[in-house]
Amino acid sequence: MQVKPQIEVKPQIREWWNTAEHDYDAIEAHGVHSEEERELWTEVITQLLGTDQKLKVLDMGTGTGFLALLLAELGYDVTGADWARSKLEKAKEKAREKLEAGNSVNFVVEDAENLSFEAGQFDAVVSRHLIWTLANPGSAFKEWARVTKPGGKVLTDIPVKHSHHGNHHFGEEIGRELPFYNGADPDEVINMFEAAGLVNVSVRVFNKTTLVEGNKV
Repeated sequence: MQVKPQIEVKPQIREWWNTAEHDYDAIEAHGVHSEEERELWTEVITQLLGTDQKLKVLDMGTGTGFLALLLAELGYDVTGADWARSKLEKAKEKAREKLEAGNSVNFVVEDAENLSFEAGQFDAVVSRHLIWTLANPGSAFKEWARVTKPGGKVLTDIPVKHSHHGNHHFGEEIGRELPFYNGADPDEVINMFEAAGLVNVSVRVFNKTTLVEGNKV
């Protein structure tokens, strides 16, 4: 059972991510820094989502747009959502520089645990490097399932256990309130996906990246 945080941590987390001075893209894990890594994520996307370029995809926790831009380059109809306006401004700047005419991303401000979209808006909801930051990941998964069309898919990567030290980004006090702050066991995420109403939930491993995927009925 997911335990409700003892302190309200979301405002502090939002403020941290929204600090414009943070050079998010300078951190190696936050983007694509080699052709090999780009090919890996292209393989992940096409294997898990298929090649139907009419798919509407929500990239939740898009940050500065790494995954959203890659999805758009592959031809998907992409919405990139994040609650940090400063990161979204950077994502828009990158989109203007990198995307060819005809490819675009709709970047919007959203709370991963309380989305404003109507139900059944997207063929797929994807996230990368997000769930370790969530105060209520189970609530987030229910929201992602809600906005996914029947027959659609939800997928997220899983942070490796013991991957964050005590002061990573937010500090120990906030970190203690985040269920996946220091990584997650795949079974924990599977159970939350199933509690959100997703079916056929499974784990896929690509190189060193572990993902959980589930289908909306």
